[in-house]
Amino acid sequence: MYRLLATSCITSLLGSLMLAQTTGASTRFCLISAKALAEKSAPKFGVYVAKDTPPKTPAKLDLRSNPIAKMYRTAIRQEMSQGANFAGLYRVAIWGCGSSCAQFAVVNLKTGSVITAQGVDNVSDVDFAADDFLPKANSGTVSFRFRKDSRLLVIVGAINEDDSKEGAYYYVLKGEKLILIHKTIAARNKC
Repeated sequence: MYRLLATSCITSLLGSLMLAQTTGASTRFCLISAKALAEKSAPKFGVYVAKDTPPKTPAKLDLRSNPIAKMYRTAIRQEMSQGANFAGLYRVAIWGCGSSCAQFAVVNLKTGSVITAQGVDNVSDVDFAADDFLPKANSGTVSFRFRKDSRLLVIVGAINEDDSKEGAYYYVLKGEKLILIHKTIAARNKC
């Protein structure tokens, strides 16, 4: 699935470049790199250690825990079946919502409850070339960085496809909530 998201991003970007060339538009594209997102004061995965262990089999998805749970139950259940990938006993479930767009939810595999980040409906990564950003996050996805042994989740991209919100957003799982603790808004350098 992650390869599909990356392929969509590349296809979308190439399509835009070809359109700009064929119409004679003087559009300039500035891709945001890992260097543009790096910030020394940004939170580190090791500070937010997760010690919980996942259950042998995930709980039944709690459809009443969050409106997203009922709407995207098939995608979330498929992800849950793959086991924990975040904060010990949680699964970050990610699914596509269009070209270079992704939606997500965090699922507690012991309770089946679904958690979302307040104010975040989707993430777009069309202007990003930052695969090497936070390389120790073995999440295998373009727009999300997380680890099984940490409660830190980093969203990389344009929140709700709003270009003014392009950057890296750092959330920590506290209780059953994702709390925004830091953000790095990407500065658009001149091409």
